[in-house]
Amino acid sequence: MSLLALGAFLVIVGLCDLLRATRDRVSATRRTVLIGIGWLLVLVFLLWTGDSLGGALLLGLGMGLGLTLWVIGSSAALVAHALEAPVWRALAFGGLGLGAAASLLGAGALEEWVLWPGWLRDTVFATWPVADVTVSAGAVLLQLATGNLLVRLVLDAVGVPAITNEKKLKGGRLLGPMERIFIVGLGHIGEVTAAAIVVAAKGLLRFPDLQAGAKEGPSDLSEYFLVGSFASWLIGLAGVALIYVA
Repeated sequence: MSLLALGAFLVIVGLCDLLRATRDRVSATRRTVLIGIGWLLVLVFLLWTGDSLGGALLLGLGMGLGLTLWVIGSSAALVAHALEAPVWRALAFGGLGLGAAASLLGAGALEEWVLWPGWLRDTVFATWPVADVTVSAGAVLLQLATGNLLVRLVLDAVGVPAITNEKKLKGGRLLGPMERIFIVGLGHIGEVTAAAIVVAAKGLLRFPDLQAGAKEGPSDLSEYFLVGSFASWLIGLAGVALIYVA
């Protein structure tokens, strides 16, 4: 049960990131709407699972504030000036860390046994415990838009801007989530070897692009591919670990 709140936080973050419609520049109005939706989902979650009023308020505050910092920081970091971007990236990563820490530390504010609402108890969801489904959903949503944003922030942090290299390695925003979902799915059922084959296959498929880029002269294309790939794989492995721990 200790990971229920963390799973819910990742679900909320993942859903809000999907609503960005893969835009780098997010307007103030869209950010406000995303944050409002996030806080509403946090409230619904606490009304459903909360036990202690005081603890639930603190938990909700931590989750909501973490989401707010992530949305604002990650949106600004992708379009900010080079001197300002590190501050926004720190704010974004700090928001995720705050939300995750609050979710783990505030788990005691939730009911010991959370049951599905009556209208869901006759569905396939009722086959599994609430916590397991929530954590699994959070791990999967982490691999989609949120995973792409994390990879882009990491690339910008090491000085290999994604926006430049995506013109040469097209399809990264789609291939990355697909690859991470494969890793999570195969890792969850214990097929680690198959997951390793997926990783190796990506390298082989990208090799012609990397080789062509190298012939054109000095380029950060290889560094972009390596850093981006390892960051993406780590996010996928984090999802596998989260499901296993739950």
